[in-house]
Amino acid sequence: MRQLLALDVGGTQLKYGIVQEDGLVLEAHVADTQGKDGAEAVIARMIAALASLRPAQQPIGIAVSSLGLIAPQGGTILGAAEAIPGYAGIALGERLASHFGLPVTVENDVNCVALAEGWVGAAAGVRNYLAVAIGTGIGGGIVINGQLYRGHKAAAGEWGYMHIDNRCWEDHASMRGLVNLVSVRTGQQLDGRQIFAARDAGDVMIAALVSEWLDLLAAGIANLIYVLNPERVVIGGGIANRPQFQSELDAALLPRLQPDFRTMSRVVLANAGNHAGMIGAVRNWLQSCA
Repeated sequence: MRQLLALDVGGTQLKYGIVQEDGLVLEAHVADTQGKDGAEAVIARMIAALASLRPAQQPIGIAVSSLGLIAPQGGTILGAAEAIPGYAGIALGERLASHFGLPVTVENDVNCVALAEGWVGAAAGVRNYLAVAIGTGIGGGIVINGQLYRGHKAAAGEWGYMHIDNRCWEDHASMRGLVNLVSVRTGQQLDGRQIFAARDAGDVMIAALVSEWLDLLAAGIANLIYVLNPERVVIGGGIANRPQFQSELDAALLPRLQPDFRTMSRVVLANAGNHAGMIGAVRNWLQSCA
């Protein structure tokens, strides 16, 4: 079976490996992105990482998942967070193609996660679905009729910026938002794991704050369901590893949805795994180049 080199460029980690055309990850490695060193240094690390791979056969291409807004044609970084200074404007796809002599695709990292979930994960076999990634912010991907919807300028799915309760949704419904909420209300500096541990242990104040946070998260998800009417909504991020989160979110979402909408869209937790970025990048390559 044919193989591809895959790369997942995040703000802190650089994941790379060899993936078969059926989505099976044959080899995977992780390095520090060291984004503060700037775009050129990070690109040099990408090239070194890919060059270190030794596939059993000649790879048919290079599939890249990356943070930032990405122009799918040519794989140019249109906009990027401050994690990698100078990254915006880099024609990453062309640079890698020129160096390795292989066809290269570059896609936004959350879009790649969405593609992975539709290929081997929680939305497998579903043609209309959303992926919502909850971390320090909230991002997402949209798949319509089996195809990734990028929008007019490749910025679709940036719903963390929509306003709910007079603030950006991600400012108070992301994990960062929950951590900040607990800090402001209780004075405690707790991370997400500690917050849920305290809630599970019976801390009444923490439980009330988690419920408030869940309601804000559910409000945004309900809005997405009303606007796009997906068959499935896949929730990703570290929170998806908490088994109870499915029932907790369902309970918060139910009163936010009108009766006719309560069974239209199924909300599920992501399960494509830690290599979803690379797997989705390969899926994007196959849809674009194969």
